[in-house]
Amino acid sequence: MQPLIQMRVPTQLIPGIARLLRYPDADTPKLAAAIADEAMNTGHPCQEYLEAFALVARTSSQEDMAELYTRSFDLNPDCVLEIGWHLFGESYKRGQFLAMMRHHLQENGIEAGNDLPDYLPNLLDLTMKLETQDAVDLVDDCILPATEKIQSSMKGGAYAHLLQALFLIFTAHRMPAEVSHA
Repeated sequence: MQPLIQMRVPTQLIPGIARLLRYPDADTPKLAAAIADEAMNTGHPCQEYLEAFALVARTSSQEDMAELYTRSFDLNPDCVLEIGWHLFGESYKRGQFLAMMRHHLQENGIEAGNDLPDYLPNLLDLTMKLETQDAVDLVDDCILPATEKIQSSMKGGAYAHLLQALFLIFTAHRMPAEVSHA
């Protein structure tokens, strides 16, 4: 049995990533750079993906970032950020999931705005408010399976880097350590 990597999960990056997964605005390049810098300070493997996203954000106009966001998430139904859709499709279970997420968001003071309650940034915000085990359950049962589906449908790009960084934040501490054969 291989030892597990002992690594602290950089949960402080999650709120910023949640903001970056929302429609881009004038603050996107500055926020992306700040999150990449914070990731570098942690030494977490997610840093290279956050740096790649920050580079695109820094060298692209706001209009280009908006177009990239739309092409990444809005024009491909397999890449939408509504987590319940990836888990349940258009079934009754998704309706139940939406109702449950709406309840949890309201209970924790999170405004969904014009987005559905299962929108990934909303769920990331929710993970920061829940008790640890409830947050782990939400990540393991909902966020990770759905983001894996989204990632497998994406054809690369800046937002694929952002999702890969998020995936590593939630999983790198569980990966087996590399074994030296020297």
